[in-house]
Amino acid sequence: MLLPTNKIELLRNLKTAYSKLIEEAAAIPLELERSAELEDGISPCDLIAYQIGWGQLLLSWDELESCGENPQMPAPGYKLNQLGLLASSCYREHSDQELKKLLGQFETLMQRMQLLIESSSDEILFGIVKRQWAGPKWPLAKRIQVNTDAPYGSARTKLRKWKKANRLVLQPVKQ
Repeated sequence: MLLPTNKIELLRNLKTAYSKLIEEAAAIPLELERSAELEDGISPCDLIAYQIGWGQLLLSWDELESCGENPQMPAPGYKLNQLGLLASSCYREHSDQELKKLLGQFETLMQRMQLLIESSSDEILFGIVKRQWAGPKWPLAKRIQVNTDAPYGSARTKLRKWKKANRLVLQPVKQ
């Protein structure tokens, strides 16, 4: 996936990936939203809960650094080799919520993500080492992209595969 060259492209890619995932998830019948039959034995609700949890982490990394703090990566109490445990914590945190409520939280998260992008200068978004948490090789825009666009596309693919295997009506792909 190529890195966008400006803020407009970054926002457009984010909105497109988000919209496609939301469209796919919103079409899941209520009686199947907690069916743990997706890849890795998770449910559609778990899949969205993970996107919410990871997005909240990304926003917290930036907020902490903006306040002069050093964010613990990927999250307090977790190491990078414990991402499965971190994902499980996202599932547990949202385990009592219906998909409709999760999609509402996901929309709020998306608004916050858009605000981060819109309020950041091109220098902050596309310059190297403008955010310490982003690391020494990647600009903030790349970190945003690999933690939103790419996972949203992957989540959508998992939902479509699951729907097809369960002979659920697939929503037409809008281009």
